[in-house]
Amino acid sequence: MGHGKADNHSQTEYEQLGEKSMMQTKRTVKTNNETGTFSDSIKDTISSFGHRDEFVDSKTTRCATRVRLTPSTPSTSGSVFFTNRLPVLQGFDTKFEFQISDHSRTCTEHMDPGFGLKHHTTCTVHGGDGLAFVIHGDDNGPSSIGGDGAELGYGGIKNGLAVEFDMWTNVASIHVSNDDIFEDHVSIHSNGKDALTSDGTSALGGSRAHDMADGKVHIAEVLYLPYIEPRYFERMSASENLVEYMKDNGEGRRLGTLAVFIDSGIGDDVPILAIPINLSVLLNLDQGLAYAGFTGSTGEKWEKHDLLRWQWCDFGSCRSGSPDGSLFDYHSQSRFYTERHTFNHPGEGYGGSQQEKTPTRHGSPDTEPWGEDNSRKAGGFTSGLFSNAAAQVPPNTLD
Repeated sequence: MGHGKADNHSQTEYEQLGEKSMMQTKRTVKTNNETGTFSDSIKDTISSFGHRDEFVDSKTTRCATRVRLTPSTPSTSGSVFFTNRLPVLQGFDTKFEFQISDHSRTCTEHMDPGFGLKHHTTCTVHGGDGLAFVIHGDDNGPSSIGGDGAELGYGGIKNGLAVEFDMWTNVASIHVSNDDIFEDHVSIHSNGKDALTSDGTSALGGSRAHDMADGKVHIAEVLYLPYIEPRYFERMSASENLVEYMKDNGEGRRLGTLAVFIDSGIGDDVPILAIPINLSVLLNLDQGLAYAGFTGSTGEKWEKHDLLRWQWCDFGSCRSGSPDGSLFDYHSQSRFYTERHTFNHPGEGYGGSQQEKTPTRHGSPDTEPWGEDNSRKAGGFTSGLFSNAAAQVPPNTLD
């Protein structure tokens, strides 16, 4: 179930006027959908601070099936959650692919106020804000959605945890604490049973940098183990906000490990970030079940946040004994596929037996009555009879 503003293909553009004592400025913000010479020249000649060296425009043709969390328009938020609640306290593993495209482009014309002449132009291609993987027990269920901008679509959802993939740096102020770094980064946030926020007061560990908004398809994995995993110690981080959730909660609800992997870290089994945490202490979940899904947002700068594939495994790992994702692409490349889902066939008597006279798949059972072979009835005997059988008729029947 998805929520948020629908995508549109219209170009968003607005202007800001400013003036300094020595220079007048005119700033224009629009979606960067121009390829070729102009986009290349931004990097080489007129790029300003914060410009991305790598970015892509979305396809002009129809895209393969994907979930678009936000369009390339300012101040939007979107969410999509699996309709049914999923088990999380005894461990889960989830993988997903995402792609960021169509960044906003900000160009500023600098003019000499004395002569009214254009002095120079600077441009920056850099969108915002990001997306997040979220589990929660909010009363709004799969309809839950948070704020736009820095809130990444999850700010305001109650009783949840968010793993955010943030593409915009939100600067801390006197009133707002923030853990953002000046790069694309991954971090984990929660306020326990209270409403989620994306600022530093809810950060459960440090932020780790990783390029994600470069237009490439990225794959991420979020793994929760109901025990401490020593091989992830080197990648673990913890903030003072995490301390109250680092404890056992009875038998079967011990301190666990939450690890986040991205791109090559998945195959190398090296998380970009890991924290020690007990989800049964952090969240108040009925029967240990939570809603799981994704949120995203844009602010004064924008970009498309697309989800291409999602795989969920509970009580185990998606890395072993799971369907081959390379064969079944879940429409991420094409409308057609060659691999099928695994089907469970019912057993004998319920449509799955291949034995004679029992029901088979997609067939009705044999309704002929069971009985002895006709060849064993009296009329069918042709050998082995008593030699004086002809005399054995009344009144000559032997005693």
